[in-house]
Amino acid sequence: MFENEKPIQKDKLNDQVYDRLCSLLREGEFTPGKPVSVSSISDAFQVSAMPVREALTRLTSNGVLTNVSGRSVGVPALNFSELEDLRNVRLEIEPLATRWAVEKRDEAFLRDIAALLEKLELSTNAKDHRQFVKLNYKFHLRIYTQSRSSTLVDMIETLWLRVSPHLYFAERDKQFKVSNEHHRRVVDMIRNGDPDRAAEAIRDDLSDAYEMLLRNISSELLTHKRNKKQQLT
Repeated sequence: MFENEKPIQKDKLNDQVYDRLCSLLREGEFTPGKPVSVSSISDAFQVSAMPVREALTRLTSNGVLTNVSGRSVGVPALNFSELEDLRNVRLEIEPLATRWAVEKRDEAFLRDIAALLEKLELSTNAKDHRQFVKLNYKFHLRIYTQSRSSTLVDMIETLWLRVSPHLYFAERDKQFKVSNEHHRRVVDMIRNGDPDRAAEAIRDDLSDAYEMLLRNISSELLTHKRNKKQQLT
C-alpha cells in the first residue's frame, strides 16, 4: 500500500496531506476493514506524524475514517441502514447539482464531460478498474462543480469519501458498462439542455450502483454465515 506515493512538499503541508488522503480514499487505496497506521502514511508521504494525524482527525470527524487504535485508522463498516441513508441523501443533492449544472452549461463544460465520457468508455473496454474509478469521480465532480455551488460540492465530496472505498471493491465489469449507459444519457441530456432528465439519469446511475453494492454485501453476509455454520458442525 502507498508504494507509488511521492513525498509531500512542505508548503501548505497539512492541506496537501489531507488532499492526498482524500484521493487515496476515492481510488480504493484504503481497504474496508483493514487498519492503516499513522506511521505507514507518514513514511509514504515522507512527512512527520503531526500533519498526518491532523488530516486523519478531519476525516474521522466527518465519519470517513474511524480510529482502530491509538496509532491506526480504518474505513468504517457500513450497515444497510447507513448505506440507505447515504444513498437517500445523495439522491437528493447530486441530481440538484446536476440541474444547476445544466442551467449554467457552457461550451467548455460540454467539451470536458464529453472527453471524460470517452475516457470512461476506453477504461471500460480495457477493463481498467482503477482508471474507471478515478475517471468516474472526475466525471461526476466536473458536472457538480458546474453548478457553481461550493456548498453543494463540499457536501457531495464528503459523501463520496464515505462510500467510495466500498464501491471500489464491489465494482464489476458489468456495472461499469451499465454506469456508462447512464453517463451517456447524462451527457446527452445536458447537451439538450434538459435539467430534469439529466438529473434523472444521475439518479439512475447512483441507484444502480447502490443496488450492486447491497447485493455484494448480502452475498458476503450469506457466505460468512454459511462458513460459520460449517465450522460449528
